Amino acid sequence: MNKSADQVLSVLKTMTLLEKLSSQEEVGVTELAEAVEGNKSTVYRFLNTLAGLGYVRQNKRNEKYALTLKLFQVGVQALNRLDIHKAALPVMEELADFSQETIHLASMENNQVFYLDKIESPLTLRVAMGSAQGRFAPAVCTGVGKVILAFLNDDAKAEMLKAADWTPRTEYSITTPEELEVRLQEIRSRGWGYDMEENEPGVRCVAAPIYDNKGEVCGAISISGPSVRMNEEKLNQLALRVSAGAARISMDLGFKN
Repeated sequence: MNKSADQVLSVLKTMTLLEKLSSQEEVGVTELAEAVEGNKSTVYRFLNTLAGLGYVRQNKRNEKYALTLKLFQVGVQALNRLDIHKAALPVMEELADFSQETIHLASMENNQVFYLDKIESPLTLRVAMGSAQGRFAPAVCTGVGKVILAFLNDDAKAEMLKAADWTPRTEYSITTPEELEVRLQEIRSRGWGYDMEENEPGVRCVAAPIYDNKGEVCGAISISGPSVRMNEEKLNQLALRVSAGAARISMDLGFKN
């Protein structure tokens, strides 16, 4: 193997190590060696380098390794440079102040919904949602996922649906492409969409799509809250707000209607 190929392999193994470490709280060297299909001495060398750079730490009691927060810091810096995040943040804050509910900003990654940011509701009565910045969610049963699907081009939509998990998450979950298409047609007609406890019990939300300067949907923003507060009247009121907010973000991204 030439030097260039060896360097590429080292980078691949290093990234595999980081991904493996991100999947668990702590990981032992044997498991890490299996993940990179290498020997322990090579893994020790990579880990020592990563530790020296501040990305990895070792628990001296059990000799297992874990990620530090440095990768998160790097990720946040990259996130802050994303146009959609910059454009959305003031709108998210305004929606949070107005609604007093939880606000999500999402995009698409690996044919799933990816949460770029989240502002938690300040109210005492709120639901513990599984969403969090940096997490993935299924597209077919989330408000942000459905509004993205509704306005995607046919090829991208087909890819997302091909990767979709139709396992019902609640008694209200959409479980067939036919049922989903009915909802998507409603979203295209209205311009926004709802999640009526389809992803998590007791949680409802209203979401609207965000477009980039090419006129393509690139994300979504939503307002979520407990179903006891998110009745039809409030959802309709918030729909107008979140739709206007999404339009502002789209304009800041260069979208021209």
